[in-house]
Amino acid sequence: MQLPLVLSLLKGFRPSLSLSVPGVREALAAWWPAVAGRGVVQLAGYLDLFLATSLSTGSASADRFAQTFYLLPISLFGISVAASELPEMSRLRGEGAAPALLARVRRALRYVAFLNIPTVIGYLAFGYLVVGFYRRGSFGVADNWLVYLVLCGYSTGILATTTSRLLQNTFYALGDTRSPARIAAIRVGTSALVAIPLMFFLDQFRLDSFVGPLPGRTLYLGSLGLAFASGFGAWMELYQLRRALRRRLPEFHLPWREDSRMILLALAATLPGALVWWLLPADLRPIFKAVLVLGTYGVAYLGLAKLARLEEVESLLAGARRRLGR
Repeated sequence: MQLPLVLSLLKGFRPSLSLSVPGVREALAAWWPAVAGRGVVQLAGYLDLFLATSLSTGSASADRFAQTFYLLPISLFGISVAASELPEMSRLRGEGAAPALLARVRRALRYVAFLNIPTVIGYLAFGYLVVGFYRRGSFGVADNWLVYLVLCGYSTGILATTTSRLLQNTFYALGDTRSPARIAAIRVGTSALVAIPLMFFLDQFRLDSFVGPLPGRTLYLGSLGLAFASGFGAWMELYQLRRALRRRLPEFHLPWREDSRMILLALAATLPGALVWWLLPADLRPIFKAVLVLGTYGVAYLGLAKLARLEEVESLLAGARRRLGR
């Protein structure tokens, strides 16, 4: 689709299929491992949906609905940032480039955490309202509760998954595409091994026995086991990537201290959001409740981050001002 426009812009450029062009063989050799490493989230999602079909009625639908919200921050705040960082990181190769590469990785990790930590805590605190966007037709209160709980399970792996995408970039910048692919395959296998016994165990428990009497059909908690297994696999992948990367770059470390500050800010930001939720009338439509509560939570988080002088919020606001100035 893009080729005609590209050729019209690159006047005088002659396409070639020759393998002798510098970089072509290297790119082809790296392509399959890179696809395997990058596609692990989608592969794991398809596997979860397949396994959910073996559970009680409603489990597959709950898993699919929850995955939509689970994949949203991973795509917006993880894969997109990783894709934009990869070209710059790939230029930092050779002797003496390690300090600059590590500095860029740490900056990107903090930025991804700044966006994803409030998302995770927002899902845990206000996920019931988020899932309320589906409240129409046959999607009732019981469905809302089950999808919310499954989303909470998946949320445990959001930060690990987005962090892992950036660590994969570091391996790619070092010319290693096979290690992330191998670790990604281990993640999928581990998630499946944990999911199968856990989902069948939890599928014995009714949803209403956990949250109280609910109108509508009887639902079970089997899909929650799939979600928790996915989170476990995500953290296992992050651990393996971190350990393998430290063998190449011993000075590398994850910014846990900065992440802790962001967690505290996000937890504090839930208080005004919860207050707005409590003050809203009970008969207000779920979609309006979600917009008001989540909007308050987001503004409170940015305000607290501004007061805490996090450099990530300054970068985010500067980018917003540049876009509005256009």
